[in-house]
Amino acid sequence: MSTAPGEETAGNPYRAPSAAMHEAMIDAQIDAAVAVHDRHPLLASVVGDNFALYARRWHLDEAGGRWPRPWHWPAFLFGFHWLMYRRMYLVALAVLIANLAIGTAMALLNLAWVGIVLSLGLQVSLGILGNALYRWHCRRMVARTQARFSGQPERINAELVRRGGTSRLALGLGLALFVVLRLLEGA
Repeated sequence: MSTAPGEETAGNPYRAPSAAMHEAMIDAQIDAAVAVHDRHPLLASVVGDNFALYARRWHLDEAGGRWPRPWHWPAFLFGFHWLMYRRMYLVALAVLIANLAIGTAMALLNLAWVGIVLSLGLQVSLGILGNALYRWHCRRMVARTQARFSGQPERINAELVRRGGTSRLALGLGLALFVVLRLLEGA
């Protein structure tokens, strides 16, 4: 049994949607992304190009402001380096100090398994809290910039763009620091 072009068959769940239906779905997704961007333009300025991704992770498209999605793979896998890349320098410093303390405790106590458990616990914590930490960092930056440049919307936006986003330089410095620490550890 054949159907006319453009006619949907309700009995076949594997049939691809029609082109018009697919375009309507894409248009709705674009409209939703634009609406979230329009409601949170300062956060969009801080985050930069990945704002649509983080808006979904932070549930900015939903009313009620739920807790951010609980898992962040880059924070789990790359920890300190992801924090440096996202310009969260204070948190990165805290993670670096925690890692150095774990390494020192491993060397002094000669209990490698304790260090492995603590290091893994730190990485899992970053994976769980990565989205919330980044949202906190971005909102804090917006609040501080608004307080500093009150009544100057163009200056606020320019400052958020300048200080937000990502930093390849900070990532490179973080990687260089990692190499230096590894070399010192081996010496």
